[in-house]
Amino acid sequence: MMERKLYGTVLVKASDILDALADGKAKSIQEISTETNIGAPTVSKILTTLEYLHYVSKAQATKHYSLGSKLVQFGLVHTQTTDIVDMTFPILERLQSKIDETIHLAVPQGDKVVYVNKLEPKHQGIYMTSKIGMARELYSSGIGKSVLSTFPDEKVDSYLRRTDLKPFTKHTITNPMELKDDIEKTRKRGYAIDNEEQEEGGYCIAIPIEKAGKTIAAMSISIPKFRLTTPYKTEIVKDLNIAKSNIEDELNK
Repeated sequence: MMERKLYGTVLVKASDILDALADGKAKSIQEISTETNIGAPTVSKILTTLEYLHYVSKAQATKHYSLGSKLVQFGLVHTQTTDIVDMTFPILERLQSKIDETIHLAVPQGDKVVYVNKLEPKHQGIYMTSKIGMARELYSSGIGKSVLSTFPDEKVDSYLRRTDLKPFTKHTITNPMELKDDIEKTRKRGYAIDNEEQEEGGYCIAIPIEKAGKTIAAMSISIPKFRLTTPYKTEIVKDLNIAKSNIEDELNK
């Protein structure tokens, strides 16, 4: 079998160095060099970069290295995500027993939201293209706009200055002033709407989830637009708000 050609061998060496520190013991450059079979000068150079990026930390007294805050942060993100998926699952299942449509749970990550759970409809033949782990833009998806609506105005303005509002469909809002108007409407009614802005033929209603006044997640119900009626929309909004209240009660205990 042909061997895969790896690009960026420095990354491979950096990974080996991090693996050597994964046992939690602080180590010297020479100890890491011996354990990884990487020359000490190379280990030193890579550690300098990893320290700058906070992937490792250096004890000034001993000159020994250990894993840094960035990796701890990644671990906390994973733990927090797992916790909220587990905690919300029975509530989302109850929600789906009332509204047999696609339900998403997402968490904000930078200027995007990432789906961390998805419940497919049990008795419908049309499914959304989304997948767990997929990222969506804040401006184009209902679940993203629900998070965006919780930003203070100055943070919204900052987001708009650095974001290229590219269209995903002919309905995507690409004008910053129109998006700000949409955000204001979302704030007033308490939920966001994606009216074929992310996917043609799709309609989404989304709502943010807060813990101690901070938005930590959002959830949505997505349906084919042709099934949408005013009474059905009213029912979806009501049941989403009930689920939100139940989740936030658990989070803020």
